[in-house]
Amino acid sequence: MISFWREVDSVCKKNKAVFLKVEPDSWDDSFRLPPSAFRISPHNIQPPRTITISIKEDDEQILARMKPKCRYNIRLAEKKGITTRAWDDIPAFHEMMTVTGGRDKFGVHSQEYYQRAYELFHPKGTCELLVAEFEGKPLASLMVFANGKRAWYVYGASNDQERNRMPTYLLQWEAIRWAKACGCDE
Repeated sequence: MISFWREVDSVCKKNKAVFLKVEPDSWDDSFRLPPSAFRISPHNIQPPRTITISIKEDDEQILARMKPKCRYNIRLAEKKGITTRAWDDIPAFHEMMTVTGGRDKFGVHSQEYYQRAYELFHPKGTCELLVAEFEGKPLASLMVFANGKRAWYVYGASNDQERNRMPTYLLQWEAIRWAKACGCDE
């Protein structure tokens, strides 16, 4: 791990970096830092709260582990005509993120930030932008990333229309299915 940090230091110096912000997936022993090298920032770049779920089992077993209301809402979304698909409309996604950020009181990155993330990772098959629609109208969207055996649902948004159709539940279920198709198990 020491050689890793030496390389990070070298890259930072080469690029004349003023500071380095590190937000590891986990602060366990596999991510060792020199004791005085870093301090915890009061502000995160990525969403700070995450949960991990196992998706090793088949779809029915994963659904069975969910709360009954969650399973109900996934099926309700399907019954109420919600469809999901891959999407590439970053401007519409950003607009939806802005609505969600205002409603739920969280910060939203610039449209360029989401565009760049999509352009960097989607061509490699490690990112997907999904949308939930009703009669062709986008209601909710999320951006999910995969690396190795793990996937991350990082950004999610919904507008204020047709929320009773539960589009976000079906959308998150589709993100799980996408992650499984990528070979992820959590």
